Amino acid sequence: MKMKKHIIILISLVFSIIGQAQQVDFDKANAFYKNKDYQNAITLYEQISSTYGTSAILYYNIGNAYFKSGEIGRAILNYERALRLEPNYEDARNNLEFAQSKVVDNIVQIPPFFLKKWTGIFVKLLSTDQWYLVSIVLFVITLALALFFIFGGSLVLRKIAFYAAFVGLAATIVSISFATVRHNQLTQHNNAIIMSPTVTVKSSPDRSGTDLFQLHEGTKVTIHSTLDKWVEVKLGNGNIGWIETTNIEKI
Repeated sequence: MKMKKHIIILISLVFSIIGQAQQVDFDKANAFYKNKDYQNAITLYEQISSTYGTSAILYYNIGNAYFKSGEIGRAILNYERALRLEPNYEDARNNLEFAQSKVVDNIVQIPPFFLKKWTGIFVKLLSTDQWYLVSIVLFVITLALALFFIFGGSLVLRKIAFYAAFVGLAATIVSISFATVRHNQLTQHNNAIIMSPTVTVKSSPDRSGTDLFQLHEGTKVTIHSTLDKWVEVKLGNGNIGWIETTNIEKI
C-alpha cells in the first residue's frame, strides 16, 4: 500500500516538473515574441509543441509569430489548427480572417447546403468526449423510460414513456453520430494549406499535365485523393486539379 502511494506521489511530482518546465519555455517564447524576436519565438514554440504536445493557444501563438514574420501560409495553417481543436476560439478566428485577407487568391466559396452548415456548427459546440457523455446520459434516460413503459401502472403515462423513449433513442443515435463526426474532424486531415509562393495546378498527376490554374501561399484546399507524390485538391469554388505534395501542409 505504501509502495503504491509512493508511486502516485512520484508520478504527480514528475508531471508537476514537466508542467513547470513547459511553462518556463512558454514564458521564454512569449518574451521573444514581445521583444519582436519572432524567429526565436517560433523556434521555441515549435520545440514546445514537439516536446510537450499541442494546444489551441500554442497553435495560436505560433500563428501570430509566423504572421509577424511575414509567413502568411504558416500563420493560416496554425490558426486553422487552433480552430480545429477549439472551434469557438474567437481570437484565432479573427486573426485567421485577417491573415486570409492577405492571400492573393480570392476564392469565391460555394455556400454549403444550409442543413449541412447548421449541423457542422452544432457538432463543434461540444468535444468528442462531451458528445459521448451526452449520448450515455440520453441512453440511461431512454432505458429508464423503457422500463417505466414496461412496468408502469398508468396507461397514459406508459404511452408517454413509450414515445419519449423513442425520442430519447433517436437523440442518443444522433449524439453518437455527432461524437463520431467530431472525432473524425480532429483525426482526419483532409484539408491543407498551400505553402509555396506559387503553385501551378495540373490536369493530371504529372508535370507534363495541362496547366489549369495557379494557387498561392495561404490558400486552403481539400484533399480528394493521393497518387505517389501528387494530391488531387478541390477549392471552395469547386475547381479540382493535381499538385505535388511538397507544396502543401495538412491542417
